[in-house]
Amino acid sequence: DVLRDVDLDLAPGTVTALVGPSGSGKSTLASLLPRFHDVTAGAVTLGGADLRDIPATELYRRVGFVLQDVRLLRASVTDNLRLGRPEATDEEVERCARAARIHDRITALPDGYATELGTAVTLSGGEAQRLSIARALLADAPVLVLDEATAYADPHSEALIQDALSALAAGRTLLVIAHRLSTVRSADRIVVLEDGRVTEQGRHDDLLAAGGRYATLWDAQRSADDIREGSAR
Repeated sequence: DVLRDVDLDLAPGTVTALVGPSGSGKSTLASLLPRFHDVTAGAVTLGGADLRDIPATELYRRVGFVLQDVRLLRASVTDNLRLGRPEATDEEVERCARAARIHDRITALPDGYATELGTAVTLSGGEAQRLSIARALLADAPVLVLDEATAYADPHSEALIQDALSALAAGRTLLVIAHRLSTVRSADRIVVLEDGRVTEQGRHDDLLAAGGRYATLWDAQRSADDIREGSAR
């Protein structure tokens, strides 16, 4: 089993961030909520109900996700955005695209919102992320899983994605897999995973003060950022 002895409670309206080295179980843990995997022992519950007892259509109305590998349909931009809520109006679609900072890019496409995505028209990684955030905004699920949402983004796109995520987070319960620790320092709770186990949890400042694994990861990432900045000058 990838995960062992994990016991987490995501309080409504809070942000919980999962951090840890590659292979620590972050993606596996996050994939349990949208049921990409099921547990072999114990249970994952939503509002007291076992996820395995919730019909898929109901589950995906309540749990949204923005994944590292964004899958876009070979369909119009509008159809891609309406995936979680087909009955949404054009006005609602545009409002969510604006909130996700992707409206301007869409209007620059050959046919705007009617543009077919596929071989002729493709989006960058950061643009696809923002489109998937707009889709999650439109679906309006109260629980959201974000898996390394800025992993492939350039600095400009990352800033836009952070703005979009701020709009998305309002009033929702978020489970975020952190690629860059700086993006989750304001999380209500940071959970450190190692080898499938929770080794630390708390707020950013408290974990830094504890001088444990999180502090080590933070210092290592800060050093790497300093080196990158130095080489970019």
